[in-house]
Amino acid sequence: MSAIDPGRFSPPPGFTRTAEKLEAAGFEAWAVGGAIRDAYVSQIGGTPDLPEPGWEDLTTDARPNDVMRIFRRTVPVGVSHGTVKVLDGDDGYEVTTFRRDVETDGRHARVAFADSIGEDLSRRDFTANAIAWRPASGEVRDEWDGAEDIEDGILRAVGEPEARFREDYLRVLRGFRFAGRFEWAVEARTDEAMREAVDGLSGLSAERVREELLKVMADPKPSAALELYADCGALGHWYPELLGLAADGDAWRSALGAVDAAPAQAANVRVASLLVCTSETPEGRAEAAESLLARLKFSNADRRRVARLARLYLPFVGALDSAAEHRRWLAAVGDAWEDLFELHFAVARAAGEPRAERYLEATRERVREEREGNPALDLAGLAVKGDDLLALGMSPGPIVRLLLEELLEQVIEDPGRNERETLLEEARRLIEIGALAEASRPPDADD
Repeated sequence: MSAIDPGRFSPPPGFTRTAEKLEAAGFEAWAVGGAIRDAYVSQIGGTPDLPEPGWEDLTTDARPNDVMRIFRRTVPVGVSHGTVKVLDGDDGYEVTTFRRDVETDGRHARVAFADSIGEDLSRRDFTANAIAWRPASGEVRDEWDGAEDIEDGILRAVGEPEARFREDYLRVLRGFRFAGRFEWAVEARTDEAMREAVDGLSGLSAERVREELLKVMADPKPSAALELYADCGALGHWYPELLGLAADGDAWRSALGAVDAAPAQAANVRVASLLVCTSETPEGRAEAAESLLARLKFSNADRRRVARLARLYLPFVGALDSAAEHRRWLAAVGDAWEDLFELHFAVARAAGEPRAERYLEATRERVREEREGNPALDLAGLAVKGDDLLALGMSPGPIVRLLLEELLEQVIEDPGRNERETLLEEARRLIEIGALAEASRPPDADD
């Protein structure tokens, strides 16, 4: 068994105080889960791009009522499952009673409280997540040899793999994420059980699947997990829009490369980079984005944002275009312009095209200069409003907006024209020659 050096664990002071207070009250307090796993990964020098371990979870033999009695500030976030959040200053730590599974339908487990840390660890998904450390004594419990598997770069289910995935099919997606994040090989029996359990994914809630995808998208290299999604047949259950893309090896590799190259903090850009190759038309790309994100119950704001990026991806603007064309493009894309550049940068990086990146950088600089000049890009920025045109004798109706849009087009072409008197003079001219009335007539109107 590999040795873990608990002396190198560095939990925050609030975490340590919480554990100490539980121990002082006569209970055991164990740090578990991702914090221990990630701390050990960092000890052996693996995956340096990952953030610092998040010390958030303690498990204990104290019951929820005991925890709420011991600590003055608590939040009962999941008392029926044994979890109470303990507040320490601005921080919070989830304290969960030892548990064992009693019954499960692959989506939700019915649990009972257990009496020992060993029972609690035996119900966890993978050996790397089944390691516990007791800060009070420095003792490490690792009955499933998780530390050794971490050191060997192996993802292995705890106990019987088939049983672990039947208990909660989300563990299949979690397995893809861990294997991809840490670049671990999936142990043979675990791999076989994951593939056999893929059909159970359709019974999961959209919210859980969405949150799992967002965790993948926050990793340094999401492509590794997404490749497992495709390889193991998981796309068909929740991501049918990507099936055609995944079937085209070159296109799939390009899309995954773009996901990796997009900023990790820009989840919407990363999701959009998966979708821009699903169709050759703006409408098709937007439809794929709307469909996928609606299925996963993303917020309306995120659905609109990603669909808009997919729709506006092409046509793009270039460094050699005129300043007016840059302003016209800015007017068309609005506040999505920076994300669209990130999307194009990601595609260029994935293709290994440094010349394209340099051209994009030159384009972005010119567009940014235009944007910082604060030109009028929509009707709100015009120096005249609808009331000004009505004062010229125009009748209320759609033709007023049509005239405003014509004035805006002129201002986008030449920002210096955005002066009240200049625009009113142009409005009078257009009204006098009847240009707007002619433009507003149906194409097949009688002479």
